[in-house]
Amino acid sequence: MKSIDATHASTTLALLREEALALFQGMPLAQRELPTALPYLSFIRFTQTTELNRGMLEPSMCLVLQGEKTILIGQQITHYGAGSYVVSAIDLPVSGQVAQASPQAPYIGLRIALDARELAALVIDMQLAVPDSRRKQPAAAYVEEADTELREAFLRLLRMLKKPQDLAAIGPLLKQEILYRLLTARGGEALYESVTAHAQEKGVNEAMLWIKHHYDQPLKIEQLAKSVSMSVSSLHHRFKALTVMSPLQYQKQIRLLEARKLLLTGKLEAATVAYQVGYESPSQFSREYRRLFGAPPLQDIEYLKHHEPVL
Repeated sequence: MKSIDATHASTTLALLREEALALFQGMPLAQRELPTALPYLSFIRFTQTTELNRGMLEPSMCLVLQGEKTILIGQQITHYGAGSYVVSAIDLPVSGQVAQASPQAPYIGLRIALDARELAALVIDMQLAVPDSRRKQPAAAYVEEADTELREAFLRLLRMLKKPQDLAAIGPLLKQEILYRLLTARGGEALYESVTAHAQEKGVNEAMLWIKHHYDQPLKIEQLAKSVSMSVSSLHHRFKALTVMSPLQYQKQIRLLEARKLLLTGKLEAATVAYQVGYESPSQFSREYRRLFGAPPLQDIEYLKHHEPVL
């Protein structure tokens, strides 16, 4: 029975890959992102491998249909390939790398945008029980292999793209099934915990939003904790449990990611960008930039002009 199930899962994955490759047919090789008529569904293609690069993982689920990828979440490095997916219910700075891709066999990923409130509503409406969690893994994001049911749901979704008249009526239903499959699949306890924590940790969410919107301002933990009605120790502990980093680390990574975006425009010097994202010392900015991206600002930006980052 297991061999039959494995064969069926493999066949479904092959059909998914064929559907995705057909969507890219006729597209320039340089085109890496492909949106669809469904706002929550898009595709990613890479025709060559990339270096490990830092970026923001937005709330989403990305299923690999062809090729391989490496992702660093916190201190945990995971290698995964076709049939596996990475999922996160929150905005999370991570490192990612396309580890296997070529013009003949490009990396192909299928991406579903997630909304923690939508997931939480599904948990409540369907009265889903708390999954039995036996694995210790970060609640922020994780990698898992897609089971046959999830692959079949995605296959129905891709085939429906050929029937525009059905999108409005059936698209939301198929997305709901996919969310249900994610929550109840092996490893779904991590997504469940992340969603419920996101819903319950009002103070942590407010702190995250403040940091994202005021990353260029000094971060005083005592004031931030007071503003979200939490103690300093409680904010630090719960923030790290949800994001696998402290509030200060979260702010630092957002600052440096924003600085990289500004530098890529080519309109500002490194020192100006340093002050603009909140650093008081250009030398400190340069040190921390190099520590995160592996090269000083000017050298990194020069490299990125010829090698577009994966995240």
